[in-house]
Amino acid sequence: MLELSIPQLGEDSKNVKDLVFTILSNEQPLSIIELTNKIRKNYNVSITYQGVRKAVDLLHKQNVLIKTKKRYSIDKKWVLNLKSYFDRLLTTYDTKTRASIKLFETEFAKEDYAVYTFNNLWDLDNFWSDAITYWAIHREKNEEPKFVSYVFYSFWFLINLGRETRLFDDMIKAGIQPYQLFLKDVPLNRWGSKIYKERGVIVNVVENKKTKQVDELMDMNILGDLVFQIKYPEKIRKKLKAFYEKYSSTQEMSLKEITQIAHEPCEIKFIIFRNPTLAKDLREKYLKMF
Repeated sequence: MLELSIPQLGEDSKNVKDLVFTILSNEQPLSIIELTNKIRKNYNVSITYQGVRKAVDLLHKQNVLIKTKKRYSIDKKWVLNLKSYFDRLLTTYDTKTRASIKLFETEFAKEDYAVYTFNNLWDLDNFWSDAITYWAIHREKNEEPKFVSYVFYSFWFLINLGRETRLFDDMIKAGIQPYQLFLKDVPLNRWGSKIYKERGVIVNVVENKKTKQVDELMDMNILGDLVFQIKYPEKIRKKLKAFYEKYSSTQEMSLKEITQIAHEPCEIKFIIFRNPTLAKDLREKYLKMF
């Protein structure tokens, strides 16, 4: 039987085991003394070498970490087991009590729509990337090879930069031209637009009377014959807005604050439509803004 021990990721935990996992998720391998020094320096936690060793030994015993000589790293086998576990878990939800959580190949073949529900921005972003990747690989030959997106705040760059850049690199390699429209002209969005442009994405940052009429609680993607609508609760959208209006650069922004927002409990709806006519009309509408 597979035992999955899942430490909490992020800076808001003071549990030593969670802090060890958080540090190793960003830099590995590390020795116990290196982990001890980083916890003291980065989290202002009074901790002994013995306390860190106890936490590391526990994670090692639970197969979360592997040891090479005197240094530790997160075990790839554990990561893959965890992903496989949650992939299977997604298919077991009761569709009467949850929005229709089903396999991509089933939903993408339908002519109507599917609705998914997520409890925080982090989970949403990981699913969102998987959905785009699946479409890029399995799209029909007659589908328009364009990815057109409009968003208000590019939070995924701040919580998952590496995955986001790979996603768009892979799309372009697959012959798909991405278009990214930012509907809020703020410094952090302009920073994100530069990264997109460097990777071959056609980008525009625009905020005017017309864009202010767009529902600020919703982002949208048009992918071939598909339309993704992401509906945010007002509470989380207000926090994103405040964060983006507060900071003028990535150097001055608080990583702790954006991490807390990314894991803030909430209910986010992710709707997938398969409707060629609707997709075509929306694509033409938003391409005029580039």
